[in-house]
Amino acid sequence: MKVNEQELLIELSRGSNQAFHELFDVYYKDLVLFAGTYIKDVETCEDIVQQQFVNLWERYPETCRIVSLKAFLLKSVQNACLCELRHRGIKNKYAELTSVAPAIFSRETEEYILYSELQEYLQKALEQLTPLQRKCFEMNKLQGIKQQQIASELNISLRTVELRVAEALKILRLYLGRYFAIIFFLLRV
Repeated sequence: MKVNEQELLIELSRGSNQAFHELFDVYYKDLVLFAGTYIKDVETCEDIVQQQFVNLWERYPETCRIVSLKAFLLKSVQNACLCELRHRGIKNKYAELTSVAPAIFSRETEEYILYSELQEYLQKALEQLTPLQRKCFEMNKLQGIKQQQIASELNISLRTVELRVAEALKILRLYLGRYFAIIFFLLRV
């Protein structure tokens, strides 16, 4: 069936239902087949093509500016198919994540609770230290500052820093008991 596309586009731009139906009849089957080259589900292909015609109808005042309706529809269907494929990919990744996520989130929650409890134990243990022991220990072990620099900043001897850090470790080991190794491993102290 030979169709004068430009005349139908002009009629469509004026809101002609007849022009719309003629264009739909001419291009629908070919567009569904074209969509099938991207998506193997016929119903989805039909939905995509129908949506492109709905979009065309909703934009009918602008249709007189379209140079080639066939090229316009092919590109619209292609873009919609690619969007559908991207959407499916996202849905698949989300489904995979949610099937694994409960275990991950559960483990993360447990680790967070353990970490926060260990932080609490450490803070209580640090309260057992003298102010100088605590300052030297925190600067060295928690902030990673070298003992020489601590001695310089606090205006004390290097030997004093070494002793205060060693004393702090001894007190913490006694106070924390079985948690000592775990805390120092997790906190990288």
